[in-house]
Amino acid sequence: MLKKNSIFDYLAQIMVVWGVSTLFLCLFCKLFGNIDPEISLISSVFELGSTGISISTLMQFFFMAIIITSLRQLFFTDILIKELSIMFRSIMMFTCVILAVGIFAAIFKWFPVNQAMPWVMFFICFFICAGASVFVSVQKEKCDNKKIQDALERLKNERNGY
Repeated sequence: MLKKNSIFDYLAQIMVVWGVSTLFLCLFCKLFGNIDPEISLISSVFELGSTGISISTLMQFFFMAIIITSLRQLFFTDILIKELSIMFRSIMMFTCVILAVGIFAAIFKWFPVNQAMPWVMFFICFFICAGASVFVSVQKEKCDNKKIQDALERLKNERNGY
């Protein structure tokens, strides 16, 4: 039986995305926040150096988590797009996320969008995190499928025993 997602599942996904992104944000600020005093002039993310993250930056990341979760819902729950392959849906979703990050980076001055190095660093982080996310999702799906297969086998064996 398929599980129907509720608003609570959606909110939980937002909190997971926000929590993971905030964790990485904390690590980056702690590691790189005081490397160059001028970094706070070119990136709003590091405006407090390694001492913390501003409330406005945390809220920006929260809104980005809402966008990412909404894109995931759009591309992976068959609400609107049913006939496209998972691979194409994934490419479309990741493209939309990259565009959203670019827009947020420009609006909120997360990093200088007209320089190559911040984009290279973003893409390295993005692909590592996206790869880890895909890996975890695939492993979870395999585990879920195994549980379903085991339950079907038990049911089949019980019925054959009668």
